[in-house]
Amino acid sequence: MVKKSLIAALVLIGISASISAADFQNVTPETYPIYWQQGKQFKSNGNQEKPDLFGRQWRKNPTNCISIVTPRMMVSYLAFSSKNRLLDLPVNLEQIFEKYNDRIYVTTWTPFMRDGGFMGTGGSIAPQLQTQRLVIDKDGILIRPTEMPTELDKLMPHSFGLKYYSFPREVILNTPYVIRWVTGYGDILEMDVTADKINELIDDELHFYNAE
Repeated sequence: MVKKSLIAALVLIGISASISAADFQNVTPETYPIYWQQGKQFKSNGNQEKPDLFGRQWRKNPTNCISIVTPRMMVSYLAFSSKNRLLDLPVNLEQIFEKYNDRIYVTTWTPFMRDGGFMGTGGSIAPQLQTQRLVIDKDGILIRPTEMPTELDKLMPHSFGLKYYSFPREVILNTPYVIRWVTGYGDILEMDVTADKINELIDDELHFYNAE
C-alpha cells in the first residue's frame, strides 16, 4: 500500500514538473463577476453561436476545426449571449462554474457559410457532422475525455456540428502530446500540441473579448 502511494506521488510530481508555469484563468468568487462584466460589455451582431465567440481556435480546416474552451471563456460568453439565445440561466450558475473550474474543453466543429459554400468558395455545403472520438496521446498512453457536465452542456451551443471533450486542466497543460480524433466523415487525424501553442492559447484567454 505504501509502495503504491509512493509510486502515485512520484507520478504526480513528474506531471507537475512538466506542466507549463503559465495557466488558464480560474473562476472564483473574486473573478466570476469580473469575467461576467467583461462579457456583458461585449458586442456581437453576427451569429451568436459561432464557436470563435466562446473559444480560441487552434486548428482551422474547411471541414473540421478544433478550439479550446475554458470556464472563464464560457462565463463571459453566457453573459452577453444568454438573452438572445433564449436561455434560462440557473440561479447557482457561479457555483456551477466554480465546481467545474478544473475542466478544460477540446471542441471540434465544422465551419460553413450559408450563401457561399465552404469558406466563401461558392461550393456546396457538406453536412455538419460531429466527430466520433477524440483522445490525447501522451507518450503512447491514451487519455480519454469525459462528457461536459450536464449543467453546462445544456447552456452551450451545439450548432456547427459542435462536440465538447472534457479533460482535467493538468492534462491540457502537460505538453507535449498529440490529439487524435475521428471526424464525422471517418477521417482519422492528429495534431501535435506543444508548450508554445498552449502558452499562446493562455495568452489569448487572458485577452478574451479584448479584456485588459
